[in-house]
Amino acid sequence: ASYSVVSQLDGKPTAAIAIYQQPGSNSLDVSKGVKAKMQELSQNFPAGIQYNVTLDTTDVIHASIDEVMVTFLETTLLVVLVIFLFLQNWRAVVIPCITIPVSLIGTLAVMSLFGFSINTLTLFGLILAVAIVVDDAIVVVENSTRLLDTGRYTSRQAVTEAMGEITGPIVGVVLVLLAVFIPTTLVSG
Repeated sequence: ASYSVVSQLDGKPTAAIAIYQQPGSNSLDVSKGVKAKMQELSQNFPAGIQYNVTLDTTDVIHASIDEVMVTFLETTLLVVLVIFLFLQNWRAVVIPCITIPVSLIGTLAVMSLFGFSINTLTLFGLILAVAIVVDDAIVVVENSTRLLDTGRYTSRQAVTEAMGEITGPIVGVVLVLLAVFIPTTLVSG
């Protein structure tokens, strides 16, 4: 410890302690743990002694996560409106909208299985993944609707035929997108 550091808070002398997280640890968990431990320890402080957290860098992380969540909700609303504007059928809107929670639940389960934490980057990745899944669902619904409108197919036949026509292109697009984003998973840091 260095005795050359002088610190003050509101003009009063204080003892300052900087806490750094270990590499690979979760900032939010560290902050929460430190605050809980300080609250516990403060019960035994002498009279007149108190602690104060003057700088918590996780505030920025919380703000970023909040912003991503707002972006996700806005995106979901816009997707619903755009689908309805183009397909002009609420039934056609329901299927892509169901894919959003289904894809999120699946993705969060896989993230949990592999030990990924939820942070700004993973949330943006979730938004991107949802966009891809919804886009694919829209293509399927649109193609099925087109085939149904011909009057030659039942609902089941139209969906089966539509999937036969577009499975190859959809898989190709997903593989191209994976080829673009897989190198970013290899970057450390």
